[in-house]
Amino acid sequence: MIAPKTISRQEQRTRDTARFAEEFFALTGFRPVAAYREYLPPGFLARPIPSPAELVARFGDRLHTRTSNALRQQDPGLPKRQDWTYGSLIELRGFGMFCLLDVMQALHETGSALEPAPVSPPATPRKGP
Repeated sequence: MIAPKTISRQEQRTRDTARFAEEFFALTGFRPVAAYREYLPPGFLARPIPSPAELVARFGDRLHTRTSNALRQQDPGLPKRQDWTYGSLIELRGFGMFCLLDVMQALHETGSALEPAPVSPPATPRKGP
């Protein structure tokens, strides 16, 4: 019996970043260089989106368990908001980049997505002093 090949964390991170970049590109037309908020276009992050409660109510059956759990368990320390954006979703505890893709895909598949806005590349994040 042949043991399954294991991959290093770095290899897995590289694969995950490539997958995120491809899927994000397919949905937005912009290819980020990394799966971090700092590499997403500011214009995209500022785009409005339904509240977490509305996303769960409308798309709960289409979302992965991790995504719906993150949307349901909003941090009680956060102020109640009326104006949700993609950027504010990323601030939710447990809501990562693949949760973001999950929501974007659910919106896209149901025809609920906003028309793609032109996105400009983000400024290159500065490294510490």
